[in-house]
Amino acid sequence: MELVRRAIERYVPLSDTDWSHVAQCWQEYAFVRGAHVSRIGEVEQHFYIVKSGVQRLSFPHDGEDICLGFSYDGSWSGAYDSFVSRKPSRIDVLAITDSVLFGIRYDDLQRSFNELPAMARFGRLILEELLVGRTTREIEQLSLSAGQRYQRLVDRSPQLLQLVPQKDIASYLRMKPETFSRLRAKRS
Repeated sequence: MELVRRAIERYVPLSDTDWSHVAQCWQEYAFVRGAHVSRIGEVEQHFYIVKSGVQRLSFPHDGEDICLGFSYDGSWSGAYDSFVSRKPSRIDVLAITDSVLFGIRYDDLQRSFNELPAMARFGRLILEELLVGRTTREIEQLSLSAGQRYQRLVDRSPQLLQLVPQKDIASYLRMKPETFSRLRAKRS
């Protein structure tokens, strides 16, 4: 549970009293490799932080499973748009390794936002971070070459190359698996 406190305190300090209110809302969930953390068509019930494992966020399009991203140790996970909007998810979140996540239910998180000023600030800051990250990703996808996109991934998250199937990374980088293999071989 200390992971959750450290993750929140990257954004806002929490008094021990605030933490005692927040901590009781988080629970640990285990997912075996291949299990759905979130499913298309279901409303996301939890906002997660990853204790261990890797998850893939994806959606089907034109007969392909398009990878939107990955979550892994210490990062946030889940179908955020569904969690916030309370509408059915348009993405799947799949455990690609055995995974353990800490999750907080929507109502509990909203209650903490309403009752604790530090948590309300956390909510705003995490949303800002997610929006900036999403914008950065979109711009990179549209403006960088395949080689530059690959290098950004290596610079930001080199561990994914060891943990995630190449076809998923290629999909995430919006390139053919052959292009990904060629770039990887050239940089090795």
